[in-house]
Amino acid sequence: MDFNPEFLKIFSIPWVTLSAACVFSFIVTFVGIPSVVKISRIKGLYDIPGERTSHQLPTPRLGGSMIFSGAILSSVVFTSLESAYELKYIIAGMIVLFFIGLKDDIVSLVPLKKAAGQLFAALIIVVAGNIRLTIGAGLMMPDYLSYLISILVTILLVMTLINSINLIDGIDGLASGIGIVGSVSFGTWFIMNGLISYAVICLSLAGSLIAFLWFNLFSKKFKIFLGDTGSMLIGFLLAVFVIRILETGTDKGALKTFTSAPAIAFSILILPLFDTLRICIVRLFQGKSIFRSDNNHIHHYVLRISGTHLKATIAMLFVNIALIIMTILNRELGNIPLVLLNLAIVTGISLSLYFYLRKHPLRNNSYKE
Repeated sequence: MDFNPEFLKIFSIPWVTLSAACVFSFIVTFVGIPSVVKISRIKGLYDIPGERTSHQLPTPRLGGSMIFSGAILSSVVFTSLESAYELKYIIAGMIVLFFIGLKDDIVSLVPLKKAAGQLFAALIIVVAGNIRLTIGAGLMMPDYLSYLISILVTILLVMTLINSINLIDGIDGLASGIGIVGSVSFGTWFIMNGLISYAVICLSLAGSLIAFLWFNLFSKKFKIFLGDTGSMLIGFLLAVFVIRILETGTDKGALKTFTSAPAIAFSILILPLFDTLRICIVRLFQGKSIFRSDNNHIHHYVLRISGTHLKATIAMLFVNIALIIMTILNRELGNIPLVLLNLAIVTGISLSLYFYLRKHPLRNNSYKE
């Protein structure tokens, strides 16, 4: 006789499933982080302050381990495997990044080895899982991509987003905040298009990140950082969400119906993407390696003006959310105009901050944890 308790039928209601996934992942992460902090202290696994860092005290950096646990457990428990056959490939990619990130957080990996791990995770979802872009999505590419071009473009997208989130993880709450904004926004899109299984994964990630955010921003006793483990996992999942959204038009056989999808996706991820593009261009013009770390990211400028991590994070997330709303309200303009408009706005903000700092320089010791 099949085991099918009556109370489990409530989870056939989408909003119940989504709420339960978010709450469950929140609880797993919230309960687990204090233990991770204690273990980090015992083993001396700290992020030590240096010239390029904006924090003042040694802080545990294994927060990504509990985000990994919360997001995976919740996704598996509340997602129907029949309707989310791609989940096993997503989890496989997450496991690869988890171990690569964990090793980097503990002993530090050379960039080449880290990139190799990211490439392997990307190959799992793109080649084995067939989670890839097959359409140009109206962004200066052919309407439909060949198999080889599809794989190359998708791998480039995945690795770019992984490293973009990793690069912008320089102040408290910013990378996790972008992850929350992104997962909630993408989750809403999935709900509106009936992709409940993907919405569950989005809400599972959001629940874990909200729990982490509390300890990262507000806790004194159990303060913790994402580490490369957390930032790479966030970037990886956001990349998967972007691919699925851009492919929604293909599934429904109505490419033109979803022409605003790339612009909306770009507005959701504009902060990490724009900062990565800007910092690479600046370093190339200065004759420096694009892989060399420095304190010239957008969040460093905002932090110098605001004086605290919390204020800087709130300001940048406010701009991010405003751009998302603006893009949705003006979605009839199409992809290219909206992308250019978003770039113009963020460029203007960045230049304003730059010229302000040139006239009113603030010392690094004005930062507050």
